[in-house]
Amino acid sequence: MPRQWVKDELKKDFLKHFVEISVSFVKSHKETVIASVVVLLIITVISIVTLNRLKKSSELSLEQVGFASMYLKAGYIDQTIQLCDQIIQAHPSGIQGGYANFYKAEALYIKKSYEEAVKFYQNALPLLRKKEDLGTMILFSIGNSYENAQKYQEALNSFKQIVDEYPSHYLVPEAQLGIARCYESIGDIKSAISYYQTVSSLNPTTEYKTMADARLKILDTSLNN
Repeated sequence: MPRQWVKDELKKDFLKHFVEISVSFVKSHKETVIASVVVLLIITVISIVTLNRLKKSSELSLEQVGFASMYLKAGYIDQTIQLCDQIIQAHPSGIQGGYANFYKAEALYIKKSYEEAVKFYQNALPLLRKKEDLGTMILFSIGNSYENAQKYQEALNSFKQIVDEYPSHYLVPEAQLGIARCYESIGDIKSAISYYQTVSSLNPTTEYKTMADARLKILDTSLNN
């Protein structure tokens, strides 16, 4: 087994040989080496500048999202929509775009443009679905929008999705009330009564029970007349 000094000498010889070959190559290919170095430097600079611009753009868009939220809360609906359009154009598939689609949908809902609101809620859903309660809230908003647009089957589908996918969520009673209302609207009184009874029995001493019982009383009266 070679001693350590032999290993060290072998390393030195290898390094010396490598350096000699490298120097020889540079001398014989000077222009190629210089061009390669210049290209590498250009690529590095472009990468750094691009990353900085992307970072600044991302930070700016997050600030714009904050402003869009404030505009919406303050009731500046048209300004909210305009700002959200700018964010969506810059970040169509990013988290910023997700929030911008959501805030624009909320603004359109306030303007009673329900079917257009659905479009932007649906754009926001895949981008924000895993953000806290936003996925369920967006599904609920889609259901409400469809219901207000008198597209009751589509509303039923959205409300039922909440009940099926998030059975323990706090919005389930409201979704079940939405289902009952939609069944009422399409004339399926038996299904409507069934859902109102479910809400009433599962939510004692709450406003949901009060609302459900009120509708049950009206429906029972109409059926008996």
